[in-house]
Amino acid sequence: MRPQVNDKTSLASRFRRKRFELVEELIQALSARAAKTGGDGRVRILDVGGRRDYWTLLGDDLAPKVSIIILNNEEVELETGAAPDDGLDVTYELGDARAMPQYADHAFDLAHSNSVIEHVGGLQDMAAMADETRRLAPAYYVQTPYLWFPMEPHYGVPFFHWLPAPTRAQLGVRYKVGYRAQQPDWRAGAALVDHTSLLDQAAMRALFPDAEHRRERFALMTKSLIAFRRP
Repeated sequence: MRPQVNDKTSLASRFRRKRFELVEELIQALSARAAKTGGDGRVRILDVGGRRDYWTLLGDDLAPKVSIIILNNEEVELETGAAPDDGLDVTYELGDARAMPQYADHAFDLAHSNSVIEHVGGLQDMAAMADETRRLAPAYYVQTPYLWFPMEPHYGVPFFHWLPAPTRAQLGVRYKVGYRAQQPDWRAGAALVDHTSLLDQAAMRALFPDAEHRRERFALMTKSLIAFRRP
């Protein structure tokens, strides 16, 4: 048996396990399609901004059927140490989610990102990432936290993300806000604020007009948004 991420330790982990069922469903369909065309049934996955431990959630039947490239935009984010004995075929590459000319159209079977698109910049940057996601694979899966859920997941503070950006930057300088350390000056606070821009449902639908859209709910409120396209 391969090691598995403990998916019962937190509410966030339980949500991750639940949404991963949809990822597995897409992989199953892609693997079956590849087998019918005379291939080996392997599914080529591009995971933008991801980590290897996320993919240990794959069932033992699916793990041998995937080949994963994990792309990040900073070298320090690449996992360059010894590969764990988890049976996964994973490689790491540097790149920018907003422009990936190194990959041809439909170079992959599945383009994937989990809580990444809100970190690439403003709306035009998000649109560029969405265009690349749709270009690179016939199937894709994109998840992002929802703007109007009261708890901001990157700070763990309710309602903080609804404040004007300059106010958030100033508060980050004056105080330790949730999970985040107190910032040394306003520019550092502004950089931290600019690193996260949450989306609402209308924006998500505009970015991914050919997707199926789901809402991930908690206590009857929408917590996260998911856009996916089946093969």
